[in-house]
Amino acid sequence: MIRKLQAGDRDKILRILSDTGNFNDEEIKIALELIDVYLNNKDQKDYEIYVDENENDILGYVCFGPRPLTVGTYDLYWIAVNPVIQSKGIGSALMKFVETNLKKNNARLLLIETSGKSSYEKERKFYHKNEYSVFSEIKDFYNKGDSLVIFGKYL
Repeated sequence: MIRKLQAGDRDKILRILSDTGNFNDEEIKIALELIDVYLNNKDQKDYEIYVDENENDILGYVCFGPRPLTVGTYDLYWIAVNPVIQSKGIGSALMKFVETNLKKNNARLLLIETSGKSSYEKERKFYHKNEYSVFSEIKDFYNKGDSLVIFGKYL
C-alpha cells in the first residue's frame, strides 16, 4: 500500500538508506532533512513523500516535488527500496505511482539526477527499465570521475 509519509516512518527510512550501502553520510543527512521539512512544515509545497508499506514495514519510499521556476516540471529527489527486497517491483510501483500522481496534476516532465559512478549502475538500469532516457551527462560534476547523469521522461 502506498501512502503519505508519517512521523513514525523516519527511522525506518533511515535504515533503508543506510542498508543500501550506496549513500554516504552526507547524502543520508540531506534525505533526512527533506523528510523533516515534509513532516514539520505542513504548509511547504516543495516535497511530496510517500512510502510503500506492507504490514507496518516500510518497503521503500519516494520523494519528489516541483522544479522551481518551471511549470509542469518535477524532480524525483529520492527513491529507495529495502535492499533485502529489491528487484521485486517495489521501486517500479513507486515510480508508476509518482507518474500517475503527477499526470493528475498536469505535470509534463519528470527529471532525475543521479551519479555516473559505477556503483550507481543498478540505479541507472532501473531508470532505463522504467522508460526514462538520459537527457544529459556532465562529466566530473560531483567529483573527478563522478558525472551528473540527468534522466527524464515526458509524462
